[in-house]
Amino acid sequence: MRSHRRRDRVVYMRDDGGEDTVEVAENPVGVSFVQARKGGARVTTSKMAGWKKVLLFGVVAAVSIGVLLIVVSVGTLLWANSVAEELGEPTPVPTAVTIAVAGEAAAPAARGSASSDAPPRVEIELLDGRFEIRAGPAGTEIQVDGEYAENYYELIEEHTPADASGGPTTTIRLRPTSNGLVRMMAAFRGNGDPSRQPNRLTVLIPAGRPLALTLDVSRGESRIDLGGLTLTDLNVDLSMGDHRLGFGEPLAETLQQLRISGDTGNIELDQLGNARARALRISSRMGNFTVDLGGEWPTDDVSDLEITHAMGNLRLRIPNSVRVTPDSRSSATMGESGRIDRREETVDPDAPVLRLDLSTTMGATRITRYVADRPEELATRVPSPRAPEPTR
Repeated sequence: MRSHRRRDRVVYMRDDGGEDTVEVAENPVGVSFVQARKGGARVTTSKMAGWKKVLLFGVVAAVSIGVLLIVVSVGTLLWANSVAEELGEPTPVPTAVTIAVAGEAAAPAARGSASSDAPPRVEIELLDGRFEIRAGPAGTEIQVDGEYAENYYELIEEHTPADASGGPTTTIRLRPTSNGLVRMMAAFRGNGDPSRQPNRLTVLIPAGRPLALTLDVSRGESRIDLGGLTLTDLNVDLSMGDHRLGFGEPLAETLQQLRISGDTGNIELDQLGNARARALRISSRMGNFTVDLGGEWPTDDVSDLEITHAMGNLRLRIPNSVRVTPDSRSSATMGESGRIDRREETVDPDAPVLRLDLSTTMGATRITRYVADRPEELATRVPSPRAPEPTR
């Protein structure tokens, strides 16, 4: 039995006295049936409404794509599991390497060029681990100690001679040798905890040697104390983890500019005054961001500090021993801006002066002043634990 929502019947009389009949019926899903009867012959045709035909094709296409994605995903997981099974569980192995810092002697081709007098640059890129970076003894080279999973990562060094863009560059990089999905499957196979970090490294940068430094640390935990180094330029990128960057003692020279970028996680910056920077450009997003402005700021000029933070809380600690310029500002978009309190700050005309430009989006800014000579009010220093003992 067929159920029709609508039926129309038209009868045409022929000249010979016979009749032709046309019936049009539409069922509940929008398909039109046409039956034509001419004499004793009967012909049935069907037709679907245009928009419903498009809808039907769309549903079929969506289901097909979904099935295809499921098949591809399952295949990818099976492949990643197979590779992880072949490589085995991430197994940390001890490492202790000395890496020479590129200098003018390492780049004779650059002599006489505009960049031959530029200080060497050191670039350090680390991910998936627990890392410590701090100053090492003067007169030494870069030391890297600890352990890393050699079957999933490699520790490499690269040396680039000086060129028109700057001095010679030494790059130290801990990078994966396998796909991220493979590493995740290996972690699940090992102890069921994909957040466990198989790499633990301590990097010592020689003090007393002018260097331009670039740090990029991601996916893990880092404790970085650059106090006591002689830096001509500093760029830091911290992302996806728990990171603490500080300056336990002043840098040997004044920095013209310090740039720090944070992304996703918990990031703390401590004793930024000891960086002795004329200008600081700090940006972060997605997480909690704590900045302490203690330390020995330059006193011969105003230091400019710009902080932009999105999607999270910004906590700024300012010692009363520094002055904040009247044109400093704190603003917020879809959030709460903090008030800059100057009531208890020093009136010493020789005190360091900061110009603040704070901007928060989708978050709150909390600004507190503290007395730096009270032990209970001192900002927490960045801890410098000893390098972890290698697994033997």
